[in-house]
Amino acid sequence: LDVMAECGTHPEFECFDVGIVRSVGMYLDAGMLRPEMGRPEYNFVMGVASGMPCDADLLQLLPRWVKPGSVWQTTLIGRAEIWPVHQRTADLGGMLRSGLEDTFYLPDGTRARGNGELIEALAACARRAGRAIASPAEARARLGLAPAPSTA
Repeated sequence: LDVMAECGTHPEFECFDVGIVRSVGMYLDAGMLRPEMGRPEYNFVMGVASGMPCDADLLQLLPRWVKPGSVWQTTLIGRAEIWPVHQRTADLGGMLRSGLEDTFYLPDGTRARGNGELIEALAACARRAGRAIASPAEARARLGLAPAPSTA
């Protein structure tokens, strides 16, 4: 974390089980994350064989261990079972992410031709939850990061 702070890197804490989620809280309580690094960001990784299952009921419980002022997202590995959990993520206020490294399949079971189709499906989850899609500037603000430098 010290080197990340020196380099201006925003850390994301990938949590493969509930114990890791709770450990992030211990890091924060110990002051290991500096304010200039942005808001604490938890990433609940579900669907990896040795970690948490991809389960919407389990997801509903995890945010209770997230420290106040933090943000969270899910990384969901699998096929059809991931889409109800993506929707639950959107409903609960988590950030959405996906890509071909997580799944090759769209909600209807067809094979995605690229990341764009997966992102469109996630945007639909957000809209069903009554949420707007964040602009890059809005996403930076949500993460507690400084505005992007001007390229003009």
